[in-house]
Amino acid sequence: MKKSIYTLLALALLLTSCDSWVENAGTPSNTLTKEQLNKSAMIAIVQTNTISDGPLTAYVKTLQGDAASAAFLALGTTVDELTEGTIPNALLYRQIATDNLTPTSGTQSDLWNKIHNYYARSVELSEIAGQITGANAEQTEIIKAYGKYVGHLHAGYALQLLAESFSTTPAAEGGSVILNKTVVSHEAMLNQAKEQYEAAMKEVQSDALKNYRGFDNEAASRQIKTYELKLAMHLGQYAEAKSLIGDALKDGESVEVIYNNDGTDNPLYSAIGPNSRDVQVSPSLEAARTTDAEKKALPLAHASVDKKNPNRYNIYASALTRKGTLTISDENDIHLVKAELIVRGVMTGDALTEVNKVIGKYDTASQLSAVPTLPQIAALRRIFLAFRGERTADIRRGLEQGTAATTWSNRKIKWLPMPEKELQSQGL
Repeated sequence: MKKSIYTLLALALLLTSCDSWVENAGTPSNTLTKEQLNKSAMIAIVQTNTISDGPLTAYVKTLQGDAASAAFLALGTTVDELTEGTIPNALLYRQIATDNLTPTSGTQSDLWNKIHNYYARSVELSEIAGQITGANAEQTEIIKAYGKYVGHLHAGYALQLLAESFSTTPAAEGGSVILNKTVVSHEAMLNQAKEQYEAAMKEVQSDALKNYRGFDNEAASRQIKTYELKLAMHLGQYAEAKSLIGDALKDGESVEVIYNNDGTDNPLYSAIGPNSRDVQVSPSLEAARTTDAEKKALPLAHASVDKKNPNRYNIYASALTRKGTLTISDENDIHLVKAELIVRGVMTGDALTEVNKVIGKYDTASQLSAVPTLPQIAALRRIFLAFRGERTADIRRGLEQGTAATTWSNRKIKWLPMPEKELQSQGL
């Protein structure tokens, strides 16, 4: 049975507070007071063998799903996973498809706001966790460490999403992002993400959490190492990735977001499920599935979305379910990373075995018989890691050298530019 290292309890309690990117925010009469906000139960509740997320922690985890799903859609749309639907009324997808996305279009505001809100609430969580007090000193220290661990982990991931969604490469003009009224380079922001991951690990290794039997230190450590591993791969830091791979996820484990606790739909399902209109799975991705394993791993279907023209249809991802999970990483991810590092000569091992572990989960007859090349690994990642925001990252770091990379390279806009209204509000 698959073990989900990271289960999101979507107990979304909307808390209003003021960030540097939200100007003059009012405080409704039904919000919590500062004293209520700083109670330890807002972070977590500790029992002998369990720790349960409080509203602040659960809300941050909910925001991860909102931000990550929006980023995954955008980062896949800019290359070859998704395309505009047969009845497009989402301007963002049409503007990307026609390479006509501008800083004044405003269509990417929602993504910008979701990632920034995710980051702000994550930072807030770690700050509040550091300030809480309680009558039980031991429990208070456990909750403090747990809250800071969750806050730092998610602040790091938010920074990673922000940098990857709103900038090009570190050396490219325009590859900077606004963060807290400051222009931060792509490279600097990703380094900040790494610092947040390291801060999260420090809390996991603290005495408070190490000595508490209701917290799985090893699983939490693997979770953090997996985030760091993905960051290193996206940056092309393959020696760093090698040092992390052994401490990342094990077979049967995954890092995922679950939406079915409060009735909320998985946003990927809403976007590319059977009733989608604005966006569809790219026909080229459908055609790229040539083996039974690939078709089983990425089952797609056709749904008519135009009653007047029944032959016009969207291609949708039939494996997605309304209350399903959003996968951040799993064993497929890890095995394909291992195979790539081996082929690159960074680490020793059997790349063929690694890719066949992934393929064989779906169909043993489809397994490869020769050591894969980097282009083959890129093709496998496209199918077996579909809709995870990996495509743009793979092209940026040069793994993908095919038609998609050429198309992306020729685009005028290779990132989602910052909304003009946000720049104006910052006086920049």
